[in-house]
Amino acid sequence: MAFSPCGQRLATAGLDRAVALWDAQTGKVQLVLKGHTGCVNTVSFSANGERLASGGNDHSIRIWDTATGVLLRTLEEAFRTFVFQVQFSPTDHRVVASVDDREIFHTRLKLWDADTGEMINTFRGTRVACFSPDGRTIATIGDSRRPSPNSQMNMRLVNAQSGAVLWFNLPGHADIISSASFLIDGGSKLASGSEDGTCKVWDSSTRTLMHSVFLPSAVVSVWWGRGWVEDTQRAMALAMGHHPRLGAVSHVQGLDVELVRMILDYTQGPH
Repeated sequence: MAFSPCGQRLATAGLDRAVALWDAQTGKVQLVLKGHTGCVNTVSFSANGERLASGGNDHSIRIWDTATGVLLRTLEEAFRTFVFQVQFSPTDHRVVASVDDREIFHTRLKLWDADTGEMINTFRGTRVACFSPDGRTIATIGDSRRPSPNSQMNMRLVNAQSGAVLWFNLPGHADIISSASFLIDGGSKLASGSEDGTCKVWDSSTRTLMHSVFLPSAVVSVWWGRGWVEDTQRAMALAMGHHPRLGAVSHVQGLDVELVRMILDYTQGPH
């Protein structure tokens, strides 16, 4: 799922191949966007909230008009890829996607111009792809080709234009990192969630670990929010119910991290 920049709308997607836009205050569905032919894994609003990017197992990224639900553009590769995560840049029209490149059997980050459909660059990364607030940096995970088990446990910061590695920290998690999110309001805080049941908050400017939050089982995803998150937790839980993979086993937990609200989604039991 994803919040719109103003916090008034939610976008969700899942195994039903549809993308739903919700009113975050009322929990009512506003639009259902149909066109994907496979599971939709990821959604992201543009900086102005007027467009939505979605990606999934049908090897495509689709750009939608959030006012009308009209499909504006489909970004597809000639070879077959699964799209794990997609995110709009918070500063311009670029879209970064984490894709499983079936021709070379590795996950890569791909950068597109959402206006023209042109692919700008391809560089190393894995299933996490997250822009910093200034759009200059992308957080991802270490190169999955490395034989070391730590290759799946390290956060990597790369230059969003060239893919050059800016920082590759010491192992912070004991299992695969499933999600990462920068603080919305322009700060340097970066949260990472892992299947080891922890969420860690980093200061990306000083490369230091600030907090560790321990949960009863695997963290599926993590998002930052502002004060409006407290008012929309009920709507958020309803929106998560639209996601067949999570559904009843999904839990929303609000955590105060230096006066900023952060939401973690984690599973319980064997799921």
